[in-house]
Amino acid sequence: MKFNFKSSQNQKISPATSSSSSRSSSTLSSSKTLGSQCSTTLDASKTALLIVDVQPEYWSDCPPVRRDFPHFPQNISSLIQSCRQHQTKRIIWIRADYSYEHSPWLHQFSRLHEGRIQPIVRPSNNWEKFARPLEDEIIITKTSWSATTGDKGRLLDTLKQDGIDTVLVCGLITSVCVQHSAFGVFEAGYRTILVQDACADRGRERHEAALSLYGDYMYELRTVDSVEAELKEQQRQREVKAKEE
Repeated sequence: MKFNFKSSQNQKISPATSSSSSRSSSTLSSSKTLGSQCSTTLDASKTALLIVDVQPEYWSDCPPVRRDFPHFPQNISSLIQSCRQHQTKRIIWIRADYSYEHSPWLHQFSRLHEGRIQPIVRPSNNWEKFARPLEDEIIITKTSWSATTGDKGRLLDTLKQDGIDTVLVCGLITSVCVQHSAFGVFEAGYRTILVQDACADRGRERHEAALSLYGDYMYELRTVDSVEAELKEQQRQREVKAKEE
């Protein structure tokens, strides 16, 4: 299957293959080269980090993802730590829970893929070493591809109750559950930012196709470095303001 990477806007998405140690220091400007023209600086007090399906079924047990995205663990770990350090309002973990009993779509999915992709995913206490929730972070299970459908709409209820206006989205798999979750958040009216080098897919072509189609059409695109830089800048501005007062 071939993808046309030219979107209607003729935007160009640069592959995010570098590790944290090799990323550019000019991170605030790099977010603009990815296509996002929004000048609004992230406000940690109104921002949530949404981590989608970072679980063994989609990383440790999925060789195609690990092969094409070797820096994913380092990148997403850096993003999580930065959001914790800068005290984003919420960090929310999404876990897949797929079974024929409560996931009606699974029958058609199994038929289409003929066993090539394991259809049933059961939630467990197993987490990847590079991405584990803390006690005060929320865990939501979902029975479909969008995080907004999990636990009877708990995600959207939480965002509303916490006064969130911006959601950073990352995780696995870019073109499937990350994409559907980003759309659900966008559709609910939230500023949605997909952190592209903190996502991975079953092949780089699929990853880049999703970004080419929907980046800066549905959600803004950022890198881990650009998010970290924006959070640091916001913290600096708060400190300057506090001194002036």
